[in-house]
Amino acid sequence: MKNKKLTFSTLSDIKNQLNELFINNPKAEFNVNVSEWKGKRRLPANNQQHLWYGQIAKFYGDRSALEVKNFCKDAFGLPILSTSVFHGDKIEFLLCKLDYYKHSYESKMKLIQCLEVTSLFNTKESKQYMEQMLFYFNDIGINIKFEN
Repeated sequence: MKNKKLTFSTLSDIKNQLNELFINNPKAEFNVNVSEWKGKRRLPANNQQHLWYGQIAKFYGDRSALEVKNFCKDAFGLPILSTSVFHGDKIEFLLCKLDYYKHSYESKMKLIQCLEVTSLFNTKESKQYMEQMLFYFNDIGINIKFEN
């Protein structure tokens, strides 16, 4: 059984699926984890981020949207991900193994392109990332805003 959203209305269905597991495997033991449901980011948040990367790159003129994205992943994404309950230990382990913080800026930008950062965010982390982008870029005179 894969991850299931447990609500009052799905409780009966999940009980039936668990019963089936035991009927088919009476001597089996299973690991069950229950945690608060955290919704995944909606696609529009991704669209908004990529729109901003393009707007910022256009403002600078000599940077690509990918370069802006890599900068944002490093400057805003890694600090958020490093404090994540689910991913913090793993990302810090990886960054230490890569000696990430000892690399030059150019080298870090190449490395960050290979790392999953924003795709690992939950909804709250994604919102925090976007708010930090807004504050940072608007403070330095690059007017980005949410598109309706």
